[in-house]
Amino acid sequence: MYGDSIAAGYGAPLGHGFVPRLASLTAQKNGDSILPYFNFGQSGMTTFALQSALIYNDSWLWGVTKATTICVLIGGDDIIDDLPILLSRKKAELEKALLASVIAYRSIVLEIRRRTRAPLIIGTIYNPYPNTPLAEIVIDTYNQTVIIPAATSTGASIAPIHSAFSGNQAALIQGYRTGVAGQSGRNGVLFPIHPNTHGHQVIAETFASIIS
Repeated sequence: MYGDSIAAGYGAPLGHGFVPRLASLTAQKNGDSILPYFNFGQSGMTTFALQSALIYNDSWLWGVTKATTICVLIGGDDIIDDLPILLSRKKAELEKALLASVIAYRSIVLEIRRRTRAPLIIGTIYNPYPNTPLAEIVIDTYNQTVIIPAATSTGASIAPIHSAFSGNQAALIQGYRTGVAGQSGRNGVLFPIHPNTHGHQVIAETFASIIS
């Protein structure tokens, strides 16, 4: 698994993020008691950082060549980093930022494909702020313009995480309160953006449903 803080398990108790759950579900599907896995999820990881790691980081490259199935869930931190541009609503700057993500994401998928023909599954990103119209527009645009074309153009499968969370955020987001960007969540959660335990289970199940 390659990804950001969600892949790293943020929002769930230690050891109960979606990656170990996915490994367990896949093992059960294959009739195995255990399935070894590598988790390269890292908080703050952007597509640009992952693009670089897959070129220059030997351990991350090793993971690609050894894996029998590769999953990717990344993109949220790109949007967070581009927040000032998004809020400015300057068309030229928005198009430039979007193009940069398109290039970086496609480069990630092409680099993986160059090194292995193992099944590749790419997850769309969900919207933690369903009551903020701009958030839904931005995330839908990112999925439709960046993630889905990168997957389909290279023969990768798509795990529809966005659809799995749509309309269910209150039950799946850690500390969810209002669904409005900029407002703090419940139980001391300042930024209610990560999945809770149930949310991680849903992500694991969504990926598992695609793995043959």
